[in-house]
Amino acid sequence: MNHVLVIAYYFPPMGFSGIQRTLKFVKYLPEYGWRPTVMTVTPHAYYAFDDTFMKELESRDVEVWRTEPGGLFSFAKERRTVSLKNERLRKMLNRASQFFFIPDNKIGWRRQVRRFLAEKDLSRFDVVFATAPPFTDHLIGLDLKQHYGLPLVVDFRDAWLEYPYHLYWTSWHRRRHEELERSVVNGADAVVVTNLYLRGLLLGRNDDPAVAERIHVITQGFDPADFDESTGVELPAIDGSVVNFLYTGIFYEDRDPLVLYRALAMLKERDAAVYRRMVFHMVGYVQEEYQEQARRMGVDARIRYHGYVDHPVAVAWMKRCDVLWFNIGAQHRGFETVSPGKAFEYLGSGKPIVAILPENQIRDILLDFDHTYIVAPNDHEHLARVLAELVRRHDNGAMPTGDPAGIARYDRRRLTGDLARLFAEIAGAGR
Repeated sequence: MNHVLVIAYYFPPMGFSGIQRTLKFVKYLPEYGWRPTVMTVTPHAYYAFDDTFMKELESRDVEVWRTEPGGLFSFAKERRTVSLKNERLRKMLNRASQFFFIPDNKIGWRRQVRRFLAEKDLSRFDVVFATAPPFTDHLIGLDLKQHYGLPLVVDFRDAWLEYPYHLYWTSWHRRRHEELERSVVNGADAVVVTNLYLRGLLLGRNDDPAVAERIHVITQGFDPADFDESTGVELPAIDGSVVNFLYTGIFYEDRDPLVLYRALAMLKERDAAVYRRMVFHMVGYVQEEYQEQARRMGVDARIRYHGYVDHPVAVAWMKRCDVLWFNIGAQHRGFETVSPGKAFEYLGSGKPIVAILPENQIRDILLDFDHTYIVAPNDHEHLARVLAELVRRHDNGAMPTGDPAGIARYDRRRLTGDLARLFAEIAGAGR
């Protein structure tokens, strides 16, 4: 059995979809001959926790090391759920932290990890795998390569420089991030990205021909086992005489439900019969400001809020509802690089998908399937037509379903095999 040290600030029992890529890699790597040890933080104040994720590792050969988060989060030592009631305040605090902390406000954890690992024997590790954001994880991975000579693979779940929600306050801030990204990409033995757009951006900033050979695409995916394990989960009763639409997760920045509200308001005025045939279930956090907007626009009667739930319950909702929808946000800088894991989990359900998307690779992937409907950002008129069409198809017993063979390409177990083969290649080259 080979050994890999995984650097991941975000890891269960922290919740939300951002941890799932790392969790599923860790879960399935032992099947390919790799024993993971995860370096992460002690659970502290965070937006959501989900203990069911850790249960997935109980029968796996996985070790987890934890240390305090340090820095800005040194005061948040108790595990407790932080309220997400006000999106404007969250955004303001996030932007302010981007002025003071480079590459991110998790930079204090770097010192904590150095101290913790200084007391460990790292000679058994064949590879270090650092996944980001936060990009502090990549700097920690680079530390381990430079100080211990360990081969390094870095994983970009999102873009660094083009991340759409990062504000560069000054030209100095931008240059400093550019320098750090370049040091990571040039210093790593291999770079993993979630899509071709991101690969192209990294290549465009590195004129070293060897860099192209080191950057590999491993997409996001879904775990079929999640759909099996959600069987038998009890859910509240829903009205089976209407078409039930589902959104899972959180709204933030310009990933908001306003385009849906506008489409519903249009249908309410122009086609009240279709409007009354739809119910939209929100499984996750919907901030009070968005709930208030639904009331002001007169569409709250078609919306049901269920709050944040454990992942098996969210998957059970996917299986229960008729149509799944999500919104990435408006078309502006950085959105071509976004690859939300939610899109792939929706694919795994086989249910019809309504995706409000800018031009990016997720759009390209979904267009390959006949059960997906793509709507441009803020095009509420097109969205209203799509919703009405799905109601008609539902009533005629003609709802589209996903192609199992095409969907299987995004099985997380198979994708983990791609990562394991990359580890073997990097570890072999280092011997």
